[in-house]
Amino acid sequence: MKEKFLYNKNMYDFTAGCYCGVVMPEHVMKKIMKLNYQYQNEIIKVLDTYKDELFESDWTLANEMDQDKIKKQVTITFALKNNYDIDSRIKSFAYIKPNFIKNFYVVDNREQASEVAKEILQEEIEKDASK
Repeated sequence: MKEKFLYNKNMYDFTAGCYCGVVMPEHVMKKIMKLNYQYQNEIIKVLDTYKDELFESDWTLANEMDQDKIKKQVTITFALKNNYDIDSRIKSFAYIKPNFIKNFYVVDNREQASEVAKEILQEEIEKDASK
């Protein structure tokens, strides 16, 4: 299931705190970092120019519990397809280094994101068990 939501570009999370981030492709991230050192105010202009390629950054996790303790945990970064408030997020940026996201998912709702996280957790549990 997770493969159908996996985004097919290298993506970078550019976050100014909880619920303040956007996820961008590598070519946009490179432009942002070059400007970041010289022209802080120009960052907002670049993000605004490419806002059709940006996603709101969000995350969820899944836990394997051992009674009251977390035995294993996975976290995924994702975006909701129809939850788009990029303009307010663009306005909130200060100097931040974007983080590469190994696997980025675009889903319809938080329930799908949770299901993807659970699937990944199960795969990791199975991989650990086979060691």
